[in-house]
Formats: sequence, C-alpha cells, structure tokens
Amino acid sequence: MGGNDTVVSKERRRETILNGILLVLILVATASVGFAFMSPQDQGFTEFFLLTENESGELVAADYPKQFVSGSSGELVVGITNRENERTAYTVVVQLHRVIEDGDSDTVVERESLEQFEAQLEDGETWERQHTVTPTMIGDRLRLTYLLYRDEPPETPTVESSYRETHIWINVTPG
Repeated sequence: MGGNDTVVSKERRRETILNGILLVLILVATASVGFAFMSPQDQGFTEFFLLTENESGELVAADYPKQFVSGSSGELVVGITNRENERTAYTVVVQLHRVIEDGDSDTVVERESLEQFEAQLEDGETWERQHTVTPTMIGDRLRLTYLLYRDEPPETPTVESSYRETHIWINVTPG
C-alpha cells in the first residue's frame, strides 16, 4: 500500500503544478486582453500626397513633371486626407531645394519658397488643390518639396520640422 500512496502523491503534485501553470497562463492572457482594451484603438494620422492628371483627365500618383525651363510652369495636385479623429488645421509649404547628398541624408544648401496653402478639414475629409509650379532656381536634381504642418509652420520651415513631407526630383534649365 505504501507504493500506491507514493503514486497518488506524485499524481497530486503533478496536478497541482499543472494547475499552477494553467492559472499563470490564464492571468497572463487576461492581462494581455485588458492591456489591449486600455490602449488607444484608433490613433489618428494624415494622408499627404501629390498627383498629376493623366491623358484621360484622371488624377494619378505617376508621371510627375521632371523637366522644366526656368520661368515655365508645370501642374501638380497636392492633397490631404484628415484621419486624425478631429477637425484639423493644416498648412502646406512648397519649396524648391538644392541639396547635396550625404549618403543616407540630404543637406539643403539653397532653398526657394514657392507657395503656401491653408486648409481646415473635418475628420475623414479630403482636400485637393491644383498647384502651378514655376521654378526659377536652375540646376539638375532639384527637390520640389511639399511640407505639411498641423496649424502654422515655423518661421523657417524644414523637412525635419514638418509633420509630413513629400517631394519629387526635377531638372530646371535656363530659359
């Protein structure tokens, strides 16, 4: 009979250990679910984009103008979609940059301010504006940069200070 007591005792110990492990797993699972519910479910963001008009008049994110003659113009459409979960004021600053490429980063050595737009958008609303670009800075591989700010931009707007940024590379030859 002593052997049966040992088997029963080992069996109870194993059940106790397994029950303890199961309890810990249930607590971890419950804490994970609770944490997920406590975390913000829908963090806001803003879509910021450039479009061009194709041959059939549709707005597309392709075939951007690349070649300009100084003083000539090209057409782009800049757009914003507000998904911030609240009414938001935006400012778009358009600049032309001469940059020096430093490996993974670019250094702006010359900057030309072209235009600035403002928009107030409700959550879920999309704003698009046709923009006529007329660069006067001459050079190859100039960065036509659109900077997006929530509210007002700083006195000297930069890529680093912007909320969102998009750009295309253009070449401008003398007229």
